Amino acid sequence: MKWNINDVVHGFKVKRMERVQEVASDVYELEHVQSGARLLYLDSKDDNKVFYICFRTTPDNSKGTPHIMEHSTLCGSRKFPLKEPFVELVKGSLNTFLNAITWPDKTMYPVASRNDQDFHNLMDVYLDAVFYPNCLRNPQILMQEGWHYEMADENSPITYNGVVYNEMKGALSSPEALMEDKAMSTLFPDTTYAVESGGDPEVIPALSFKEFTEFHRKFYHPSNSFIYLYGNMDIDSTLKFINDEYLSAFTRHPVNSAVQTQQPFAKRKECEGSFGITEGESTDKKSIHALYTAYNDHMSTAEMLAFRILNYTLIDMDGAPLKKALTDSGICSDVSGHFETSLKQPVWTIEVTGSNPEDKDTFVSVVDGTIRKLALGGLDKDMLTAALNRIEFTLREGDFQGRPKGLYYGVHVMQQWNYDRDPFTALRYEEDLKILREGIEKHLFENLLLKYVVKNAHQVLVTMKPEKGLTEKKNAATAQKLDDFKKSLTKEQIQEIIENTKALKARQASGETEEALATIPLLSRSDLKREVEEVSQEEEKVQGITHLSYQENTSGITYLNLFFTLYGLKAEDVPYAYLLTTILGSMDTDNHTYQELTRISNTYTGGMSYAITSYDDKADNTKYVPVCAVRGKALTSNADKMMQLMGEVLNHTRFTDTGRLREILMEEKASWDMSLFDRGHALVMMRLMSYYSPAAQFKEQGSLSYYYFLSDLLEHFDEKAEHIKARLAETAAKIFTRKNLIVQEVGLKEEKQAVVNHLDAVIGDMPEGEACHTLSFVFPETGINEGFLSSGKVQYVAKGGNFVKHGFKFTGALRVMETILRYEYLWKRIRVLGGAYGAFTRIATNGDALLCSYRDPNLSETLKAYKELPEYLRHFDISEREMTKYVIGTMAPAETQLTPSMKGERAMVMRFTGQTHDDRQKVREQIIDCTQEDIRALAGLMDSVVSDKYFCVLGSEDKLKAESNLFDHLRSLTK
Repeated sequence: MKWNINDVVHGFKVKRMERVQEVASDVYELEHVQSGARLLYLDSKDDNKVFYICFRTTPDNSKGTPHIMEHSTLCGSRKFPLKEPFVELVKGSLNTFLNAITWPDKTMYPVASRNDQDFHNLMDVYLDAVFYPNCLRNPQILMQEGWHYEMADENSPITYNGVVYNEMKGALSSPEALMEDKAMSTLFPDTTYAVESGGDPEVIPALSFKEFTEFHRKFYHPSNSFIYLYGNMDIDSTLKFINDEYLSAFTRHPVNSAVQTQQPFAKRKECEGSFGITEGESTDKKSIHALYTAYNDHMSTAEMLAFRILNYTLIDMDGAPLKKALTDSGICSDVSGHFETSLKQPVWTIEVTGSNPEDKDTFVSVVDGTIRKLALGGLDKDMLTAALNRIEFTLREGDFQGRPKGLYYGVHVMQQWNYDRDPFTALRYEEDLKILREGIEKHLFENLLLKYVVKNAHQVLVTMKPEKGLTEKKNAATAQKLDDFKKSLTKEQIQEIIENTKALKARQASGETEEALATIPLLSRSDLKREVEEVSQEEEKVQGITHLSYQENTSGITYLNLFFTLYGLKAEDVPYAYLLTTILGSMDTDNHTYQELTRISNTYTGGMSYAITSYDDKADNTKYVPVCAVRGKALTSNADKMMQLMGEVLNHTRFTDTGRLREILMEEKASWDMSLFDRGHALVMMRLMSYYSPAAQFKEQGSLSYYYFLSDLLEHFDEKAEHIKARLAETAAKIFTRKNLIVQEVGLKEEKQAVVNHLDAVIGDMPEGEACHTLSFVFPETGINEGFLSSGKVQYVAKGGNFVKHGFKFTGALRVMETILRYEYLWKRIRVLGGAYGAFTRIATNGDALLCSYRDPNLSETLKAYKELPEYLRHFDISEREMTKYVIGTMAPAETQLTPSMKGERAMVMRFTGQTHDDRQKVREQIIDCTQEDIRALAGLMDSVVSDKYFCVLGSEDKLKAESNLFDHLRSLTK
């Protein structure tokens, strides 16, 4: 260990230190003697270093002060007097993570980087931002990031605008978000959880500048902070820097921020709420019922892990008893559950969708009766064991798909640390696993259900009902309120709002001075790695099948990927192929029930998945490789069992159970219904590209077209059931043949041999099939320039085209341009000036390009901003230092630590798209050497994209109808 207990290192006193094997780190708990700041340091060999400073923020109203403060602190500070240092950092940092996050009771500012100097720079900017932000002196920052009255001239209506205001309009458009608000306010009426920390758009405009600044003075003090450091760093110089530059300026003082404990209820409470739907939607089976149960504030980590297992066993697992009881009751189309541990008192939610208001009593009766019966009569030990194995595999694998693992450890730590509990316990799991494994035989799980659920009246039953026109009614009420407000104003007051609007927009439109920009520390181009890592895999034939091996140390895990090409399908088969991937593993096979399949998978594997995807040709959007990808992972000692399971599912699934098929379709449709608006940007982007890209047309069959396909199947299920079953069987027979198959495993020699040895388990019963290598899909025309009507309060606006068709070619400079547009042009025009939460670009090497806004209050204004983008590029003129910043920021994604499975996928992308090492090397060199002239030269290319006639929008029914002249087609989002 580096220090001894009670050592003082640059003002930090060592309180505790231990080796925590689960995170492969020596862990030190320190406290800054003078300021009272707490610090946790995980000394790891990982070069992906993580820092955060977190404050316990406990609001007493729903004005969104924590959330708005999170945005505003990053809008300039003492040492970095820019309007948005955060954006300047993103433009020019090699960060592997850079963000800020607001929870109901804390606000975190995390950064991560693998570059030592970059890590120091990020830490410096963030510490200065939280302790010395300009937002305490400049009300325009609150106006921009929070809310303000907006008025162009005296004849214009007054409106509300602001980034967080619009973000929360979008966030609280979903029924589940509204339900969560209603539940929390009822479940925790006497604590901070009763209010919306993100902000309620109906309350946000009540936030004053005085209240805003007082919030910072109260909560943003080192005595109320938690500092976290992880990774391989010079800890001595890091602690010295934090002390000398920041904490030494503060003295400790008490901050009353503790999260209060809600006293338990003597009796379950009930509440109701409403959510908006469009006029064209039916209210039948659109209601939601949910039971929220709050636990006490001293659950052990083992007990919390146990409830994650119980949630999976009772609800999420195929054949889960509580889910089955609820679906069998006929009151819902889907059941979901969630165990939330990021609050002082954990909360378990059991939710049904696709219900009616009058089903409430049946819902409660089934939940209460089933849980009581299971608690008293006993749970299925095999199911518990399988669920525990699944959790254990996930914990040991530690695969966070490229995100810094140290960040995940740090977020998990706050689940204990924020409530003045032992942070070390959040990092350990070995003892908890042992307790739970032994507890299966000792009825531990049953006793937990009795203690925390059956005998616990601290519950809230929530019913959410659909209401036609509710969103429009609220919009009208807001407009009327603002109109009445305007009428109450004097001419001088109206003029003041107009002048404030102009002044804010002038500030937002203005650029930064060179002096201000120079305050942001910057790496140089010479710090960038010019050489692209070689990607190669061995290829051979095994039993006549192409077998690819990606050599990587996987710590004894076999990652197995089966790719079945789909050239032999017809266009009308493709929706059934997408549906097939939902069905597989969830229906009986010749030898096992679907419940048994789930238990086998959880017992012996780390999970199996089935997905339809495609890999677009690197240069031509009419060419692509469509595949059904079957992925599995298991300890190499269990590779044989994983492959037996794969063979069973692929070759022997029975599609004959009509009741089970209906259940799956209803669950799938319900899942789409609940998430449609939240995934609006993804839906409009894919729909847009399908207008001009044959490759995207294929993928769109699994997007909005798939949702409409699902809706139609369910609407006519009784008459189509036999047809659906037959089509699924036919489609599976076409896909799963030896001739279509390519096998890839990721691992070392032992993993490769395990796959070779047991390949017969997969292909032994698989038909040979016929080889086919040509695309023949012709999908139905959808029309173009569509507007999808929803009950949401904001828009997702997408526009695009293909520049290769206009004679242009892809170059690495386009990657730099994407960074410039996202964090300069689009950031200013659509987020800062327009008030949207964000906007971005997507540009593919085959020429497919698009622009998309996210949670955007505007529509035509955003399309206008897209149209004027080429002119911005033509006159692009910045300093060489700023150009270097954009180049460095563009290279940041290359710093991502790829997991073994991600490396294997990268190799397959290169194989299927035709991309070579030389292609990747050329693009990297073009990025690093990119000049302003290269960016200006792209104006014509982007002009071809925005001049194409294609756009697609999903948003508010009122807004889209008001601007209906823009669209060729207006369609209902839901069915």
